[in-house]
Amino acid sequence: MSRGWGGFALAAALLASAPTDVSAQVFVAASARPDFTIGPVFVGATAPADVAAPVNVSVTWNLVPLRRERPSPQRLALLWPGEIAAATAPGAADPALVNYVESRGFTSTGSGRLTLRARSQSQLGLLTPADELPVSASYVSFVRRDAPPQAGTGSLVWIPPTPQMGDPRWVLNLAFPLRGLITPKPATWLQDVFCGRRNVLAVSWGDVGSIAFYPLYHEHRESIVHLAREYSRVLVSFPDADHLRIEQIEPAAATRRGSRLRAGVETVTLPLNTMDSAPQVLKVNYAYYRGVFAWRPVLISIGLLILGNLTGLMMVSGRVAALVRARLRVGRGKAVGEPNRITPERLAEIRPGETTYEELVRLCGPPDEQHQRVAAGARRTLVYRATQRRPERGLSVGWLTTVRHWDIERYEAEIELDGDRVRDVVIHVRRSRASSPD
Repeated sequence: MSRGWGGFALAAALLASAPTDVSAQVFVAASARPDFTIGPVFVGATAPADVAAPVNVSVTWNLVPLRRERPSPQRLALLWPGEIAAATAPGAADPALVNYVESRGFTSTGSGRLTLRARSQSQLGLLTPADELPVSASYVSFVRRDAPPQAGTGSLVWIPPTPQMGDPRWVLNLAFPLRGLITPKPATWLQDVFCGRRNVLAVSWGDVGSIAFYPLYHEHRESIVHLAREYSRVLVSFPDADHLRIEQIEPAAATRRGSRLRAGVETVTLPLNTMDSAPQVLKVNYAYYRGVFAWRPVLISIGLLILGNLTGLMMVSGRVAALVRARLRVGRGKAVGEPNRITPERLAEIRPGETTYEELVRLCGPPDEQHQRVAAGARRTLVYRATQRRPERGLSVGWLTTVRHWDIERYEAEIELDGDRVRDVVIHVRRSRASSPD
């Protein structure tokens, strides 16, 4: 079992004398075919806002006789596929418990004591605190030797006999913090950016968990105590319901609603099928957020919307600007074309046989192209290009004038040089009419 996906389940064994019996996620009797069942069973977990904090787990149960005789108080054990984070009662764990675990191929990682409580039936469903019993339960957390790290950590709890065991007027309660029950939901980086971290909390019943812990269950498989036909359930409580986002709940039989006992608390509940011994799992995908609302998806959506609108506006504005530039002119007077560096007037100043290369560059600027043939020796050809655009004005309203079309003239001058002096000038002029100057 992965430590982050440790399920919730109960296990018990009758330990009459020496610690020779153990349980594994179901109640187990000291002898085969016990004459009692277990019920009701309530397994609850509280999901903290800080996902790194331990999850507080509460287990409530009692013994139900198959016949009319009340079962005698008996020593029980509870195997939990997870690591108990801290003790809830003073004192060291029973050394026999630690020895028992280590004698079966496991290594202890922590131990201590847990507070044991009892609640009368008249107090069920109320916020009245349970009565603390004078005895406490011993626990030990362990890993299996030579098993890979992903096999996870388990915990074994020994529960001493109390007068309330088997008394239908009472139920017993054991609470403890567990590590590793919350894991991040697998997601892509885009989902993490858009929605933030989402968590998974799984609560299960009847699941052995990791195969590394199966020998503890297998040793007493013939003495399993079945659930009584009473109302039992697993549940998860979320104390900060105003900042909670639940994305998915499995299975569909689970129900979600606000707590009827505590304000601002939301619960997800799954009734246990007491007729089926198969593992039953309640899984909740959720996330807590800060602020008045879950701002990350909203702000990112608004940002993408604004970015998309700005991009569209830039595209449209570019087309509109091009249309305005092509069809409208502002100002009065005769239309003036763009300056041209190779106008006929300038070209007339070029005198073949006299104008030098330096004078040509001062008059027309650097050439756009230069061609030279190897066989021609010192001869070369300089190419100048220019475009003249003139709007044909239409309707005028004040300073605003429409443009009917554009007259475009493209000039190309080929100036042949022999050595350092101009030998000949050839001019090409191409005229066209267009709807825009581009």
